[in-house]
Amino acid sequence: MSGGTATAVLDRRPGTAGNTISVVLRASDSILEHATGAYLQARSNFNILPQQGIREADVSVMLLSTVSDDWLRVLKQDAARAGGAPIPVVVMADRVNERQLTLAVEYGLTSFLYRGSSSLEQLLEATVEASAGRSRMPRELMGHLIAELGHQQRQQTIAQLTRRGGLSAREIEVLRMLAEGMNTVEISEKMSYSERTIKGIIHDSVKQLKCKNRTQAVAYAVRTGIL
Repeated sequence: MSGGTATAVLDRRPGTAGNTISVVLRASDSILEHATGAYLQARSNFNILPQQGIREADVSVMLLSTVSDDWLRVLKQDAARAGGAPIPVVVMADRVNERQLTLAVEYGLTSFLYRGSSSLEQLLEATVEASAGRSRMPRELMGHLIAELGHQQRQQTIAQLTRRGGLSAREIEVLRMLAEGMNTVEISEKMSYSERTIKGIIHDSVKQLKCKNRTQAVAYAVRTGIL
């Protein structure tokens, strides 16, 4: 792998001073990295920091030609250094195979964009969304994740899922809203809970369903027919 590694900080909401997202930025070649870095530097409240900031990062961003096993090892190492739950990862690449996709999700992959059909603006949007708990995944890739999570029947009622998985109706409703694209702030406002409470509900749901992260949990809920 070539290209340097940097940690970037950009606005969580454009034009909102002091509201930043810390981002680890990596690219498979130096030209791509410099071009993307220049684009991000043009945004307000943006700064390049050393790689050591990975533990404090909100999102990891990777710009690749392909998701190779070498890059998967980087994801795995980042997840280990992060301690608890893996840092949300946004990948823009030309291709990824099913095995690599499954492993990448285990290591924190939240959003995937095809490089040939996605712009830097879309990458920035996906990064902001990832920091807020949203996910972008091409339909065919999400379909693979759903299939990977098991072979049980799709159609189950909320009561059936609750009895089998130990989820409460509140936890299921939060998963439903995540699947609809809502972030934790929007969910907290809709349910009249604090954002911290919503994050706790998501964490408990992911753990209860024995999934790696919220993306897998939502895919699991889709597969079981609840969403």
